[in-house]
Amino acid sequence: MLPQGLRAEPVVSVDAVHLILTEDLLPTIRAAVADLGGDGPDTLVHTRPTPAGSGWPTNSAAALVHHVCGVLTSWGAACLGGEDIVRDRDAEFAFTGPVGPDLDRLGALIDRLPGWVTAAVGRGDLATPAGTTVDVDAARRAGTFTPEWVVGHILHEVAAHTGQLQVTRDVLLSRGRSR
Repeated sequence: MLPQGLRAEPVVSVDAVHLILTEDLLPTIRAAVADLGGDGPDTLVHTRPTPAGSGWPTNSAAALVHHVCGVLTSWGAACLGGEDIVRDRDAEFAFTGPVGPDLDRLGALIDRLPGWVTAAVGRGDLATPAGTTVDVDAARRAGTFTPEWVVGHILHEVAAHTGQLQVTRDVLLSRGRSR
């Protein structure tokens, strides 16, 4: 028997995920982009660690930030929030625009996460996320497609891409120092 108030299956609250995203991951993303020069002259923010056509394809820091915005828009705004959005996932990885506005957009999207969860719970359903590679229909059939799972998926994706961004930064900066 567990002590009173503890559950066999712990539940991570959207507030905890929001805190991790805003206090840990977003500052880490901002720092990595700043280390690469941000939108300044001679920046590395649009440089990929491997060349186009490589057997080991990679993404630029700017493309990763743009993709994370796509993740939040698809899984947060569309799936949880029920908003009608259009997403071109493949185009996210070809992004060459300024990264500063996307960093601000990412912060704003993260701040909307608690409201999106409230909307999903209030509706009693989840919309299909736009432009995803996840088999959502299989998850629905299995009964695992829940607001809790979606919030966990968002945290997983942002954390994974933050790590990828840090490796991208480290590889690109190490090349500059070794020349």
